[in-house]
Amino acid sequence: MTRAIDSEKSVRRTETVPETARVRDFDELDDAAQEFFVGVAEGVSPRDPATLPGLSEGDIVVFTDYYHIQ
Repeated sequence: MTRAIDSEKSVRRTETVPETARVRDFDELDDAAQEFFVGVAEGVSPRDPATLPGLSEGDIVVFTDYYHIQ
């Protein structure tokens, strides 16, 4: 699990994608969100995922793995 500092939300790797989830490809994200997910993949979570524009709780982001924003 990756949890951003001072955040109620977390980003977790997942192998399942709920039917109701909005799936976002890494290439669709803005620069700040891409930077965040590079950090997550490297084991660092420098920002609160709730502050990233265009991402909402329940979204799945496809990067090196599937990541579920919770």
